[in-house]
Amino acid sequence: MTEPVLVSPRLIYVERVIGIPDIELFDLSKDGKTALALSNKTGSYQLAAVDVRGGQLRPVSHGKERVAWARISNDSETICFSRDFGGKEEHQLFTVPLTDGEEEEQLTRLPATRAFNFNWSNGDDRIVLAGATQETNGVWTVDSSNGQHSQIYQNRHWVFNPEWSKDDSRICISAKTTEHPTALELVFLSPEKEQDPVVYTPRVDSENTNGGWHPSEPWILFKTDARGRYELAVYKTDAQELSYLKSADLGLDFPVFAWMPDGKSVYYLATNNGRTRLYIEPIDASEPPREIPLPEGYHAGFFGTSVKVAKPGEYFVFSWSSLSSPPTLSRCDLETGRVETLNEHFTDLPLGRAEPVVYGSFDGRSIHGWFLKPTRQEGRSPCVLWIHGGPAWEVADVWNPAIQSFLVAGYTLFAPNIRGSTGYGVEFQNLNIHDCGGADLKDVEEAANYLKSRPDVDPSKIALVGASYGGFMTFLATTKIPDYWSAGAAIVGITDWKEMYGLSDAAFKSFIERYFGKPEENPDLYYDRSAINFAQNLKAPLLIWHRGNDSRCPLAPVQKYADRLRELGKDFEMNVVWDEGHGFQKTENLVRQYKAIIEFLDNKIGSSN
Repeated sequence: MTEPVLVSPRLIYVERVIGIPDIELFDLSKDGKTALALSNKTGSYQLAAVDVRGGQLRPVSHGKERVAWARISNDSETICFSRDFGGKEEHQLFTVPLTDGEEEEQLTRLPATRAFNFNWSNGDDRIVLAGATQETNGVWTVDSSNGQHSQIYQNRHWVFNPEWSKDDSRICISAKTTEHPTALELVFLSPEKEQDPVVYTPRVDSENTNGGWHPSEPWILFKTDARGRYELAVYKTDAQELSYLKSADLGLDFPVFAWMPDGKSVYYLATNNGRTRLYIEPIDASEPPREIPLPEGYHAGFFGTSVKVAKPGEYFVFSWSSLSSPPTLSRCDLETGRVETLNEHFTDLPLGRAEPVVYGSFDGRSIHGWFLKPTRQEGRSPCVLWIHGGPAWEVADVWNPAIQSFLVAGYTLFAPNIRGSTGYGVEFQNLNIHDCGGADLKDVEEAANYLKSRPDVDPSKIALVGASYGGFMTFLATTKIPDYWSAGAAIVGITDWKEMYGLSDAAFKSFIERYFGKPEENPDLYYDRSAINFAQNLKAPLLIWHRGNDSRCPLAPVQKYADRLRELGKDFEMNVVWDEGHGFQKTENLVRQYKAIIEFLDNKIGSSN
């Protein structure tokens, strides 16, 4: 009689947790009837619409090529969205009716352009787009009837968030117009280029972002660090007057903010220790900010578009999640305070739970993070030290299927928000300027020391894993402090900053200069923070996972690093996914990726619980 073979459900759990659909609010139609969301329910990131009174998600975009950005026209009839092809981030714009269920049509024939974000004019006759080519950063207007485009602004450094004034006579953007590493100014453009750009900053070398026009007045709401902390401010362009809101008393950062429809108040998300709260504040300071109670977790999402208010100001639509709660799309009635779910996903998977942790780093600075355990754990377990991307990003209390994949496979996981992370104030965020891989690497080292002190972690089985900047940190830490790690997995990481700079387009040259300066200015820094120069020090088994079309962290330097490891006889494996680039991936490829990483860790440091 043949004995049945019992297959561990661990990798099946990994596949299932990666398959939990993501959903994030992108926009709300001006008539307040339809929410537009980005979801990977079909296996790739596509647009879906849902009636704000409830109902099923309705597909809007189609196919497998991912959607990057989207906006609904002001007449609530048409959606414009940008689409990536093969992950190369060379975008084109498409349009599709909001209600008909028709196939999308390509609007533009742009040359190779990385499109960051765009917005419809109030008359819906034009679209303004901020992006980058290989040679320059800039702003383009696009005729919404025929896709003809014209560049109206060119800049050496990156440009973001173009917004039309109410009468469509001006466009406000955030642009880096100086060589100061963290500066961003508000720049006012004429769509017809009839006037020269006007640069505004409340303080020289301050960071000023996401300017949004008042519903009827020539006033701009924006985020600034002009007074040494992140605050929200209003600039009246007609009177040239600046005033500050009380937001800084409520949070350390403000990832989402906008005007209320009547223009008398603004709403914003305030961030503290990885969680967000929603407030409404009158701009005349007649009343203190009022909190709108939402479910505990993180409501800011990835794109900063995840909270929208209906035009009459009666309700908010928002997406949210937590580290142990999958993404949900909800509606909050402002009069009653009642929160109703529009779309959510139920799962019976044994999801891990998060414990907020603070540890001290080498210089006495407190580092906040999250320690997560599997639902069933006994004794000391192997632990994954997870380093987030960015570096100006954070592991918030937000759904992360990659993190949960390790937990359902039985690993504990620690995700510290090392210096340079967002969400902890402007001073903390800028600590790694011209020091990437320096003091923040010491924060990683102290995180490993903290893990060794925990009674639920096996100190001999700590694996370092990260993607993008986390991949860079994995490459660097396994060569600069090699004795801490029993294994490592670097996903779409960086091994050579100088070669990466040479391969980057105008936007990512600006990004690298923010953190390193130019290669000719700081050659020693570029050399010292590139793992390619220290490959001989690698001790831990290493899995390299990269994507062939990655335009942010190009493959060529990573392949050279792998070749160097092979010459040195190091223990490593490398896998390249050829039909993908950086950022959001097809679900099937993410399943392959995290199954492979967990199998690699199982083989190198022993199976977990």
